[in-house]
Amino acid sequence: MQADLHSCRKGSTMRPSERLDWDDLKLILALAEGGYVSRAAEKLHVDQTTIPRRIRRLEDRLDLKLIERIKGGVVLTTAADDLVRIAREVETGIDDALSAPLETPSVIGTVKLSGTDFMLDLLMEALVDLQRRFPGLTLDLKPTNDYLSLDRRETDVAIRQADSPHDGLVGRRLPEIPLGIYAPPDLDEEAVGKPWLSWTFPRGVNEIDEMILEHDPEARIVTRVNSFMAQARLCLGGMGCVVLPDHYVDAHAELSSLRRIADGPSYPAWVVTHEELRHVPRVREVMRAIADALRKKYGD
Repeated sequence: MQADLHSCRKGSTMRPSERLDWDDLKLILALAEGGYVSRAAEKLHVDQTTIPRRIRRLEDRLDLKLIERIKGGVVLTTAADDLVRIAREVETGIDDALSAPLETPSVIGTVKLSGTDFMLDLLMEALVDLQRRFPGLTLDLKPTNDYLSLDRRETDVAIRQADSPHDGLVGRRLPEIPLGIYAPPDLDEEAVGKPWLSWTFPRGVNEIDEMILEHDPEARIVTRVNSFMAQARLCLGGMGCVVLPDHYVDAHAELSSLRRIADGPSYPAWVVTHEELRHVPRVREVMRAIADALRKKYGD
């Protein structure tokens, strides 16, 4: 992103940030979240015909291509994706700053928090500290790999692997989750057709299966269990190789004998809530505690 913006209009002495204002960022964000000019116009409360004109002016000012028109909608370029990320960070900062009341409201009531078992495990210290700071807060923890609906209030706050929040959701970006491939201490990592642990998903071969088969084309899936924590324990016991979050393995000394034999991908993650709950004090404090704790441990 920096390279693109610094390269635009090389003859100008203006900094890239001086070519943008909050209205520009809101425009890009509205297009990203709506996917259509009509939806962006509705969100911004402007006429549809003004959106293309504003985009053209912004592209000319930045000397960057920001959108590609497709039948029925728009697709953002990589440069625009970077601006979307910046816009969401600015939006969160503005909301936090302007929503702070003159007197701190009471943080009381129940917050349903869902996330994978390993993510909640990593957050235990932060959640204990949060409840001590706010004795009137009750945490209803839901360690699950199922997709709980925020619209139907199956959960109030969710930690999700995602590139960005879905429509109607708002949140904070978390540090990425790096995965590694691990083997039991006594297993020959060079062997072909090793035993493996994977996940049970309803649609056949899943991403973890594909990762396993790429590493070991003759892999034998010997156990399926939808829990990183359970897979780690089974791997430690010698059942087979497994794909695990590096942060979880690093956080548990008893897993130090596992051998990391290959890199896996890193996944983006967010802590999200429904936009109608974003200013509820107890929800805001839970989301802030999660984001702060993970950034403190693992950086941005």
